[in-house]
Amino acid sequence: MTTAFDTPLNGFTFIPTQRGDTLQKIAARVLGDASLWYQLISPNGLIPPYITDDASQAGDGVLLTGQQILIPAPTAAATTTDPNEVFGTDISLTDGMLTATASGDFAFVTGRDNLRQALKNRVETPQGDLIYHMQYGSLVASLVGQSSTPARAVLAASSAKGAVLADPRVASVGQATAEVSGDVVAVTVEAFPVAGQSMKVAASS
Repeated sequence: MTTAFDTPLNGFTFIPTQRGDTLQKIAARVLGDASLWYQLISPNGLIPPYITDDASQAGDGVLLTGQQILIPAPTAAATTTDPNEVFGTDISLTDGMLTATASGDFAFVTGRDNLRQALKNRVETPQGDLIYHMQYGSLVASLVGQSSTPARAVLAASSAKGAVLADPRVASVGQATAEVSGDVVAVTVEAFPVAGQSMKVAASS
């Protein structure tokens, strides 16, 4: 069934900065390319040193880490009724492995299914595994094998929510639940995409 999207993609989004951040680190984490750091200067009205951990250096044109920074969206502002255009197309994965068609070609996944797959992969990838994208992923996998406590379940749910929200196609997240049980950590996050209805993202490690 085709869903009509009546919410336009915004040209910018706000994200919180983190201690130790530089514009290069933020560009690598959010835009996928550290060399795009200069795109963050003008929208935020920044001047050197641009961002700092030292409150005495912060002020007009210099962000204090922890403040919000305006990030250009990866696509131009647009309104569309085609979920494939909104959420894109990628190679289909099954348990992390490439999926092939009967003819031996790669299988593809599009639209909302592609977004759901991307979010699941993001949550299940251990944070720090991708050396050029150190903030990609979540802490969910690190909790595998640990004893089940309410605190660990809260940590798993919180980290999964953060991972889902880091995808620029997600406008906000709702409730997240997690269960830590021996060798399995299972999480479910409610994601609200930039267009269309909410979706449940289930992941496990």
